[in-house]
Amino acid sequence: MKLSYYLFNENVRNFNQLVLSNKVNEDNNYFELKPRDVLLNFEFKVYIQRNKSKEPKWINFLENDLEIPNREEIKNTVNSYVILVKVIKDETPYFFAVTGGLGFNAIDKNNLENNFGLKVALNSIDSKELKAFDVRNIDLKTKQKRVLFNKGSEVGEFDLDFEQDLINLVSGKSKDEEFGTSVRGSTSSLSLNSDVTFSRLGEKCIQILDLFLSDKYKENFGFIDNIKLVKDAEIISTLSLNLFNALSEKETDNLSLAYPDMIEYEKCTTYQIRRGRKKVDTEEVTLQDLYSLLDKEIGFNSPNEISKIKITGFDDTGNPVTSPVSLNHFIVFQTEYDENTFIYSLNNWYKIDSDYFARIQNEIMKVPLIDNANFLTEIQTKESEGNYNERQNSDYFLCLDKQNFQVPSSRSKIEICDLLSKDKHFVCVKKGTRSATLSHLFAQGSVSMTMLKDSLHYRQHLVRKVLEKFPDENFDEQNFPYNECTLVYAISSLKSNDIRVTLPFFSKVNLLHHVNLINRLGIKVAMFKIPVVGETTTDEEDEE
Repeated sequence: MKLSYYLFNENVRNFNQLVLSNKVNEDNNYFELKPRDVLLNFEFKVYIQRNKSKEPKWINFLENDLEIPNREEIKNTVNSYVILVKVIKDETPYFFAVTGGLGFNAIDKNNLENNFGLKVALNSIDSKELKAFDVRNIDLKTKQKRVLFNKGSEVGEFDLDFEQDLINLVSGKSKDEEFGTSVRGSTSSLSLNSDVTFSRLGEKCIQILDLFLSDKYKENFGFIDNIKLVKDAEIISTLSLNLFNALSEKETDNLSLAYPDMIEYEKCTTYQIRRGRKKVDTEEVTLQDLYSLLDKEIGFNSPNEISKIKITGFDDTGNPVTSPVSLNHFIVFQTEYDENTFIYSLNNWYKIDSDYFARIQNEIMKVPLIDNANFLTEIQTKESEGNYNERQNSDYFLCLDKQNFQVPSSRSKIEICDLLSKDKHFVCVKKGTRSATLSHLFAQGSVSMTMLKDSLHYRQHLVRKVLEKFPDENFDEQNFPYNECTLVYAISSLKSNDIRVTLPFFSKVNLLHHVNLINRLGIKVAMFKIPVVGETTTDEEDEE
């Protein structure tokens, strides 16, 4: 039987803290089941929701134009259950919830143990029988993806970049059939197919707990410790205050919002961000929408207020697709504390492992800088990128800014670069070091260089542009001199230190990914820091 398990954290002391009282009540058709006269070796409570009925979401779509006989009888009926289990290990109580149907909506997710399902799965799955991974990259511009195989595979076959991918879910075949057959673990829950009976549910929870407390996963999946979950309450308190201050000051640097579930939120066409009676309706969940809500004077005065802001997704008929989810689950944030870098994602705080951080920084420092300080001119604080590109030395640079290449048989348009030098520097310019905008810059460079290597039409388009400007230069679409080319990321910064140090950690990891892609094409990569001149204001510094 396949069951979903949840483990609660040490803040829980009794069964009442496990469920939401506004959900588990007779008004919602929930009833507590009384045990038979049987002694079991664990404490428990069981609730079932019987015949909870609701109109299907599609009924409004049909009824405006069609006659529906006996409309009031068209109902979707759901039956759900929630089993609460208390077990003792080494004289310490642990609380579990086991759910079916929509029972997971009735438990208090704010008290769940972080990374529970993921760790149990990695400790129990046969490393050669992996089936799926859900990952999201470590960046403010978040990309989420699911990679599945129809047959069991090893981790290397998934072609994931564990330098920049944070694992949200893993599934596969259990290496111990007595434990279960198939296992799927996410950050908060464990789905396990096993032969367990209710009377042995306590034993199964102890078995699961042992796997959660084990470090055996390090043998095959040690890379997940590059980013370690933070559990220290004092550190979390300080980090949460940093996050609250960033939100209060309406920062946009090192802070963004991302949907917590890649599948569920694809079904939504509109969203509502709400705090009490104040709300903002939007087609996409953005920081600007969140800050519009904060402008409504909602009483946002402590880190605890963050979880009171709820986000709900709706379909095109206005029916809710998702339950109201706390803002915490949407936030992606990077901050520094005690000379360490921390990332907030999916309602968890993660510390960047010091060895991992050092390794990333060492790799970044291997990306060379353009050693000519006059390679590009200074940029004025209020100058646009377009104006800046146009006024570079026209005897040396061809300005290709906004001159996009139309990909044949596609709607896609690609910008080759902003500036192309006689020495075959493909320069991509970005004003400022904001992580969310840099991710676009890095992708622009790698996509362009990939097209340069793979597409004859792209090279012909480029060569035509170059020879119009520099007819004596060595550019040929058939024998293109890739080894003479350098993709240059030119980034402006108000700070005086090395641009490779200045970049946010999010951006360093992302940059290395694109550098490796470009290097594999036989093309070099370099960086250049554009000096900033002119009077600055606090707002302008924040914009950077």
